[in-house]
Amino acid sequence: MIRFRPPPITSLLLLAAVLPPASAQVAPDREAAYQRYLDFGSLIEGGRVNPNWMPDGNSFWYAKGGPQQTVIQRVDPATGVVEELFDTPRLRAALTEALGHEPAGLGVPFRQLAFTGPSSVQFMVEGQTFVLDLDTYVVERQRTPSSLGLVSYLVSEADRVTPRTFIREVFQGLGPRPFPERLSPDGQWFVGLDHHNLTLRATVDGRVVPITDDGTEFEQWDVETTLWNPWSPDSQRLVVARISSHGMPRIPTIKWLKPLEEAEFIPTMLAGGELYDTRLHILDLHTRTPMPVEQDTTADYYYRVLTWLPDGSEVVFARYSRVMDRVDIQAADALTGAVRTLATDVSETFVTHHHDSVWGSRTGFSLLPDASGFILVSERDGWRHLYLYDLDGNLVRQLTEGDFPVEAVVGVDQQGGWVYFTAQTDPERPYDLHLNRVTLDGTDRTQLTEGEGRHNVAMSPSHGYFLDTYSSVDTPPRSVLRRADGELVLTLSEADTGRLEEVGWTPPREVVVKAADGETDLWMTMYLPYDFDPSRRYPVVEYIYGGPQTTTRPMDFGGEPFPGLGSDFARIGNFNRALANLGFVVVIVDGRGTPGRSKAFHDVIVGNWGKPVINDHAAAIRQLIDRFDFLDGDRVAIMGASWGGYYSTRAILQEPDLYKVCISEVPGYDMHAFHLYEPYLGMPQENHEHYEAANVFRMAPGLKGQLLLTGGINDTGTQADLFQMSETLVRAGIQHDMMVYANTGHGAFGQTGEYNMELKKNYLVEHLLNTRVPGVDR
Repeated sequence: MIRFRPPPITSLLLLAAVLPPASAQVAPDREAAYQRYLDFGSLIEGGRVNPNWMPDGNSFWYAKGGPQQTVIQRVDPATGVVEELFDTPRLRAALTEALGHEPAGLGVPFRQLAFTGPSSVQFMVEGQTFVLDLDTYVVERQRTPSSLGLVSYLVSEADRVTPRTFIREVFQGLGPRPFPERLSPDGQWFVGLDHHNLTLRATVDGRVVPITDDGTEFEQWDVETTLWNPWSPDSQRLVVARISSHGMPRIPTIKWLKPLEEAEFIPTMLAGGELYDTRLHILDLHTRTPMPVEQDTTADYYYRVLTWLPDGSEVVFARYSRVMDRVDIQAADALTGAVRTLATDVSETFVTHHHDSVWGSRTGFSLLPDASGFILVSERDGWRHLYLYDLDGNLVRQLTEGDFPVEAVVGVDQQGGWVYFTAQTDPERPYDLHLNRVTLDGTDRTQLTEGEGRHNVAMSPSHGYFLDTYSSVDTPPRSVLRRADGELVLTLSEADTGRLEEVGWTPPREVVVKAADGETDLWMTMYLPYDFDPSRRYPVVEYIYGGPQTTTRPMDFGGEPFPGLGSDFARIGNFNRALANLGFVVVIVDGRGTPGRSKAFHDVIVGNWGKPVINDHAAAIRQLIDRFDFLDGDRVAIMGASWGGYYSTRAILQEPDLYKVCISEVPGYDMHAFHLYEPYLGMPQENHEHYEAANVFRMAPGLKGQLLLTGGINDTGTQADLFQMSETLVRAGIQHDMMVYANTGHGAFGQTGEYNMELKKNYLVEHLLNTRVPGVDR
């Protein structure tokens, strides 16, 4: 058994393997570099600019500096002038007088603001709202508009205008979770839920108005507040849903760390099983009675709202078939609920998947500014391209074509006749993302950005300029301002990597190898130790995900913040690059069956979950070992989480002569346990052989190497898979290691996440470096 002294954490540790004897200790400088790299973003200063566009549609402001030294910069693209938006001493003096004391910090005491006029801005300090005149620097505190009774004084102004959270079941198999209320366009109401019923909360006094009272656990009312805006543009209507979950199985989960244990039953969707039923409604704020949308069928379909028309006459939504091989773009009349179909996209395989279209925002739909038509992304010709439709549902033309995938539309300038979109248009570097534009006639496509890497673009509302922040795995981030035709205006920020260089840094490498077919190029990112010495031989650690809905290989410099997710998420995201500093070479590759290339490249996963993916990954690792003398082919590990947990286990079972150590976190092993497999494997009733070929439990008795399984006791998505794999190994008499965390779901975060990273790090150090880990008793 291994006992970790720091950090203390309540957990369950089940270990059934004897660790090898230690021969040396991790060098303190390596451990220090590892720890510093977990906060990789703190080693990079500048390089990224997040623009906030001003009322003229061209100028913008952005915040820079830390909380104590915040500076707000204003940029005028027409003149190229960059200057501070505020006279900071005058601003702080005015606020000191208004507050009765000096505000916190030494710079601007806020990082968010809104223009209320050409020379007036509104912001919040210490929970109070102020308006500042930029000409006179007179500060005025905003008061409650009228006396509405005692409640308006008992509920603070900040609380009345700040979204609260409500609990919502989103049918992802992981249980209900909090969502923010959504503010109406006129600023008068927040919409939310309370115990499966719709509510409105008034911003003027904070009172809550119940709208429905018949919602239950099995027949709930629902409103989406993050993926789309449920409010009509005039704030008079809402699009909501009535969801039935009758017949769906419930998974029990227990919260063990409360004074009294608490049990929950979480609805889940088995492959081929009962699916929740969604019936869209339109809620008129005057009648406050939800009106059903005239859907011809709701069984075995997913529905997702796309947008309201600007005049509020119709709400546009998508209807996806259960196996995602068909999408219908439809519109519902806001007064009658009558539905018409605008477009249909069909494929012999999937046209999209849950992560993009049902759970995410990558729907591929863009309404033209004047609502005369829309643009739809489709892979009907073998690549992701743009198609223009009119609002009657007639296909006007294909806008883009060629051997490259379009990512997304970022702006439509109808007056100028241009569509701006991101796409992977560099044939020499097929994963680099660039801004392009094409005419609405489908001609004159031009790539507007330059420089290797991924370009994150923000288009001005006027479509006259765009801000481009870009980097590659070995080139730090840089932010530049360009005109709409791509002409450079000025460079706003270049990253300072001085702190990174003080710690030590070896640039990551991008390497191209062949897939198992010997023909298809696969791209890899390789992290090297900070003090890399090519004359040494390093063990290899592969990080794998393999899920068909995303790419995993790092393609930019990294270190970017994760707004709303906190530093814990960033530290976990930096684990792979940090791990290399202990004396490993860490590699990540996206094999066939993942997106970002052609439809044929992606479709390799169809009916082939498992073996072909590992064939590609193993072939890639073997080519690396043959190509680079500094890689030790006798010491190779693989690790991954979720579907990466499945594929890492599959790798050590399918390729035991290559992979000697495996760490599988929150692994999803059972194809029948979740509906997410249906777009790739079909319905199990009709495709039993696809599901059986993906079965990794039957391979478990062949385990030869070291395997560590980790998971959360409250992970209703994969907890059964975790225990079933362990039991399969126990019955086969195969020793393995296992860690299960209490009060933890599909992924370990916070203090548990820190402990889990330490556990993984120590496991690899012990088994690949044969090195003693400080603080670990064996």
